[in-house]
Amino acid sequence: MQINALKGDRKMSIRPRLCRSLLCGLLAASLATAAFAAQGAVLSDGVVVDAVHSIAYVMHPKGGVQAVDLQTGAPLWRSMAAERPLAVTGDLLVAQARPGEHGELRIVTLDLRKRGAASAEAALPMPAGVRAEVGETVEGAFHVAASASAEGIVVAWDAQEMPNLPRHRVARLGEAKAAAGAEPEGFHQGTAAFDPRSGRLLPMKSAGAQAASAWPAVASLSSPAAAERLFGSADGRHVLASRRVGDIGSEAPYRWTITDAASGAVLGSVRAAVSMSPFAVAGTRLVYVAQPATRRDGEKWIEEPLRLRAVDLATGREVWTREIRDTAFRGPFPL
Repeated sequence: MQINALKGDRKMSIRPRLCRSLLCGLLAASLATAAFAAQGAVLSDGVVVDAVHSIAYVMHPKGGVQAVDLQTGAPLWRSMAAERPLAVTGDLLVAQARPGEHGELRIVTLDLRKRGAASAEAALPMPAGVRAEVGETVEGAFHVAASASAEGIVVAWDAQEMPNLPRHRVARLGEAKAAAGAEPEGFHQGTAAFDPRSGRLLPMKSAGAQAASAWPAVASLSSPAAAERLFGSADGRHVLASRRVGDIGSEAPYRWTITDAASGAVLGSVRAAVSMSPFAVAGTRLVYVAQPATRRDGEKWIEEPLRLRAVDLATGREVWTREIRDTAFRGPFPL
């Protein structure tokens, strides 16, 4: 979704507070009816944040699903019954488990009242040669996402052989098929509806119904050429205004200003290394996924893994950070 409510930099610079408040109202109104679940929003592959209850569900680096307190970063529980969190619905977490014996896509329901105990499960057969792996490998990548619908929890998946080799690289779910008129070689996709309470796989009533991409869509609320770009939060409750305030080569060249979408009130500002990232706000905590990076500290080079990061909006300082599983294959690549 893209909303271009204002045209021209002049209006934005003359009345920034009024303009931002207008955009906040549009965001809240447009996303209120489209929200997948009141409790959860996807920040990244395998990262589901329940900002209302201040809990994140992430992929533990050593396997399993972990619940994390968004205020302190402390682990609440860890379940080995599943690997990739997909969606929260009521008191249940829908997640992907390790593939079945024949590569089946296993969808599991975790009971949030019982510290992630498995309560239901279903297995979806895959086409020949496809395994529903949780992480990318040199052989291929398997992605899965979930969203709510009248039919239940819609689970959409796609698989691509050797996605990191140039001769096999294709667009994400649906893009390659739309461009070429047919699925490229080695590309597969499918959709099913899952009942999280009974574990039944339900037939799809709506032709072509699909879940959202595994990569969260970000609501852009301003022109791409604007000096200050506006983006909606993953759950539609907040707006991020991003402005470049330093050299690109510096550690944090961007300033993010976070605004409440309903009231337009400014909650605080933080400095960031990138122009934007899918985010959510829980209390005074700004939460987002920081990508792997290498930085220099004096004479040392420090490798930073994929991690969930929380910054206090009142001070702009990092409160906590927690490493999460990186599902991307980063080499080495065969020639």
